[in-house]
Amino acid sequence: MSNSEVSIELIVDGNPFVFYLDATDGSQGSMLNLVSGQSIGDTFSDGAMIQQARGGYVENFALGGITLLDPQNNVAFTFPVTRLENQNANGFYPVGVKVGLNFVLAVTTAAALP
Repeated sequence: MSNSEVSIELIVDGNPFVFYLDATDGSQGSMLNLVSGQSIGDTFSDGAMIQQARGGYVENFALGGITLLDPQNNVAFTFPVTRLENQNANGFYPVGVKVGLNFVLAVTTAAALP
């Protein structure tokens, strides 16, 4: 099995937050707040607006994607992925999506490295 760090930086209500996951191949996981260790839904349980994002970044991995799921598991937003082995980090891009309790930043990975 392989592991790879996945991260994304979000500007939420004007403040920066970093979410990460130490992903394992062939799995789906939830990204956690780098500082608090909480999910995005617990971090912003009172509701907030994701204004901008930078990332998601991944190393060594066939990442299927990073998606923001609402409490009903509907896709609220899909974040583009940057493979750091192939290109440099990009700047911030607009998001404009509300987030709240029981939202999840889900990461899906392929079963094997490409």
